[in-house]
Amino acid sequence: MANKTKFVRKPFGNFFIKKSLQMGLIMKVVTAALLSVVLSSASLVYVYWDRYDTVAIYMWNQDNNNLQKESILALILPTLGISAAVSLIVALGIGMYASRKFAVPIYKIEQWTSMLLRGQMTAILRFREQEEMKDLSQRCNELGEHMRDILLDIKGKVKAMQEAGVKSPELESIISKLGTMELSNQPIEIHAPEPEQKQS
Repeated sequence: MANKTKFVRKPFGNFFIKKSLQMGLIMKVVTAALLSVVLSSASLVYVYWDRYDTVAIYMWNQDNNNLQKESILALILPTLGISAAVSLIVALGIGMYASRKFAVPIYKIEQWTSMLLRGQMTAILRFREQEEMKDLSQRCNELGEHMRDILLDIKGKVKAMQEAGVKSPELESIISKLGTMELSNQPIEIHAPEPEQKQS
């Protein structure tokens, strides 16, 4: 039995599989988080101004024993800055995680279809996200298997025609095309790409 090469996952070495898709998704998540912080702060200021007709607050200064007027923005802006920074970090983490969860399946489906187009009919799809992607991978693999069965049936009929002594240019063309296809090999599982090696 031939030794199977174990595939080693390197999610950080090749994080950006579909860079434009992933960057777009990350930017949308980060923008949504920052927009949420800004709108929340603006709503707070508006509600305060609507109720008191001012954005000022009065605080008792114990050093001078008098009331001191301050803008509510002076209190909100530091909090807004901290909230924005925390939101940015959280949104960046969520965006990066979600972007890869989208990019890997799309990459695998693209590779799977490319392999089928090249005649590698034993290509199969498997996803780590078994529950979320189970139906999709099952349908794709059923399609590949169905196409392979049809081609194997054609190959069998062509062989029978050859053995019966049938000769024609069309038959030779079919034999030639079937010869370029991998129909009976071991299943080929598609993996995320290996990180590119840096040349020294």
